Amino acid sequence: MSNNPTPLNILDSYRLLKGNTRISVLFEPLWGIPYVMYNFYLSLYMKSQGVTDVQIGFIIAIGAVASAFFSMFGGVITDALGRRRTTLIFDSIAWPVSLLIYLFSNNFWLFALATAVNSAVKIVAVSWNLMVVEDADAQQQVAAYNLFSIINVSTGFLVPLAGLLVAQYGIVYGERILLGFAALSMTVMILGRHHCYRETRVGQQILAEHRQLGLKTILKKNSYWQVLQFLRFKPSLILVFVLTVLFNVYVPIGTFTSLYYAPYLTEALKLDSSAISLLGGVGPAVMFLVAVVIMPGIATTQRVPAMIGGFLIQAMALAGFILIPAGNFWLTMAMVSLFAFGYSISKPFLDSMMAIATAGKERAGIYSLYNTSLSILSALVGMGSGYLYKLHPALIYVTSIMILLACLGILIVFNQSSQARNS
Repeated sequence: MSNNPTPLNILDSYRLLKGNTRISVLFEPLWGIPYVMYNFYLSLYMKSQGVTDVQIGFIIAIGAVASAFFSMFGGVITDALGRRRTTLIFDSIAWPVSLLIYLFSNNFWLFALATAVNSAVKIVAVSWNLMVVEDADAQQQVAAYNLFSIINVSTGFLVPLAGLLVAQYGIVYGERILLGFAALSMTVMILGRHHCYRETRVGQQILAEHRQLGLKTILKKNSYWQVLQFLRFKPSLILVFVLTVLFNVYVPIGTFTSLYYAPYLTEALKLDSSAISLLGGVGPAVMFLVAVVIMPGIATTQRVPAMIGGFLIQAMALAGFILIPAGNFWLTMAMVSLFAFGYSISKPFLDSMMAIATAGKERAGIYSLYNTSLSILSALVGMGSGYLYKLHPALIYVTSIMILLACLGILIVFNQSSQARNS
């Protein structure tokens, strides 16, 4: 990791990008804006339709099991259909289709179905990431992921608008307006981006090779056994792999995107359901400032120490969440701000670690194995999370802190091994 370039400012980062990487960044707001608005109130929407805390845990687990299923075929499908076509087909299933099911859902089973359909995004997690990174060098990859971070945290400024809708129309009708808007916006994104995309050079090579191979050979070539054999001789990549899996297991239970976040604010901390949308804007505001002001100044050699500090700060903020007295809006805002600071100085670097650590034709298989591993662990954690929340809401954040500390330990080992190799 030591030879990776330092992130650039926004304009320089954008000018650096070319081809599919630039197109991916340009179309990202059409996904990020509607996602952050509807997702903030999704769990309260579920609960207003009679879904219980334990059932929310089951929904998370069902989504994770479905994700594991789709992930197993992510690499094979991406190599067989090509990165561009795979992204079009499975993005269409994962977003517009699932959002329309959410829109008409009024019971646990429909919400579970929508979540399972949305899990098709695990195939896109392979194909889209390859569209972003395969024709880009390391500097462009880091620049792109930093821009994705800036775009997606900036969209959080619009969360208060979702709060106004909820205040005006109530949770059910307000959320359905947001879901309808999201389905339309993401459809425009998917079709427009597909029109501009071109198949990557590696993707073209693999498609040409597959025309000469039978199905049995293709499946064997993309088997996880082959990927594991490749990883055996890459100890640093294994550390990056495990670290990225663990951190992304923690994201859906302990961060702003968690289905437990809004319920915790309203039920455990006794804050008003419309007022919490202001907190939904505070976190992104802090993350935006960090991405624009602080991230470009972090030198290459300081990237891992910055991530270590970010993990520690997140753990401190989550501990604060547990200790905050109920009804204290301003102290809650302080902890949200602290968490956002820690998250924003670690997540972009973590996102780029996998892209930089992998290269060549093995990348699709590695991403597929990564998504399968993540989904299986997420299913186990998701199954238990509903019971933990019901037993005591704070246990969600206790579990999150434990996962963060495990990530911290792996990152320290990775840092020490990198220093030893470079000495």
